[in-house]
Amino acid sequence: MKQGVMVRVHTLNDLLAGSGFEAGEMKRRLEMSGLHAYYSYPALALFSISCADSNIWSRRYAADELYTVIKRHGPDNMAILPDDKGNVGVLFSWDDRDSVMDLYGSICSQEQSINPQTISLGISNPSSQLSCLHHGYEQALFALKHQFYQKYAQPIYFSSIPEYATDAEYPLEREDELLHLLTSDSVTEYAATRQAVEAFYGKLTSSGPLPVNKVVDATLQLLVSLQLRVKYELGQSHLCSTPDMTALMQLNTLEEMTDAVCQAIKGMGGTSGASDNLNRNLVKRAVTLMEEEYDKASLHYVADKVFITPAYLSSLFKSKMGVTFIEHLTRIRIAHAKKLLKQTHLRNYEVAERVGYQDSRYFSQIFKKKVGLSPSEFRDAN
Repeated sequence: MKQGVMVRVHTLNDLLAGSGFEAGEMKRRLEMSGLHAYYSYPALALFSISCADSNIWSRRYAADELYTVIKRHGPDNMAILPDDKGNVGVLFSWDDRDSVMDLYGSICSQEQSINPQTISLGISNPSSQLSCLHHGYEQALFALKHQFYQKYAQPIYFSSIPEYATDAEYPLEREDELLHLLTSDSVTEYAATRQAVEAFYGKLTSSGPLPVNKVVDATLQLLVSLQLRVKYELGQSHLCSTPDMTALMQLNTLEEMTDAVCQAIKGMGGTSGASDNLNRNLVKRAVTLMEEEYDKASLHYVADKVFITPAYLSSLFKSKMGVTFIEHLTRIRIAHAKKLLKQTHLRNYEVAERVGYQDSRYFSQIFKKKVGLSPSEFRDAN
């Protein structure tokens, strides 16, 4: 018997580590860990609890509490194991899937410490054998992510999820509708704004649900574009109090994102503090892009990525960073060039190309101007 088989399983990821197990090895791992090991068409259910507090210790406490509750209510013919993502896995036979629903119902109805609307449940397709269960784990994780498109937490079977679209055309006509509502002389009711925002997302996902990051990107584009267009249309500093990307990524459902967008649009014409906060977030995102993609970054490239005009990005850089966009990009490129010159055997023209300069002579001129030495002199120094 291999040594790995003798190791007790502590998490679901321990059990599913690797995909080339010999027949019966996963069964032996379960037995060695004192867990139920006999399944007919095994499937996996992943329970997850959303935590409003982003603090890692709060999330860990919530996950530990969920694991304790599931252990309390779970039947003996299932194996219950946490994973390393804060979820709790329940291994069960496909014929016993009604028992998983009963378990979900017991947790939601009998545990006063847990809000039923904070519990998500993703359920995989059945597998032919335990050794194929790693596919079921990926399916259950995907089902949990699809919770984003549900108004309320509820069990989601992987088999019921519609096919996802890889991309979608930005619904500019829906943005125009919102702009019209914002710049009209009449008082706009909240219901009309919400209906327009829902229509925006409806059009965005008309070809199928999108990955959450695609929805976040489209949301940022909508809010930033509206902010700039309202300012242009009204000729004054009407600015939207816009959530940053981190805040949007922490929202659990499209319903919550719709609420956030409606509140942001309601804040049009807000304080200069809201404007400063938005502009700082734009510059922060631009700088991150420049540091990650310095080899192909340009003013137009970065401006397009953060959904603003090159002219506006240029003015933001000067006012918020105290330097021009090109000056800051040059600093980043020269810093990376110095590392390559010291740590690799790349030739000077290869270093130039790596950091975004196609003309090696121009690179040498810029490098000497900023460092005081030519690339070759810098490489040979010390």
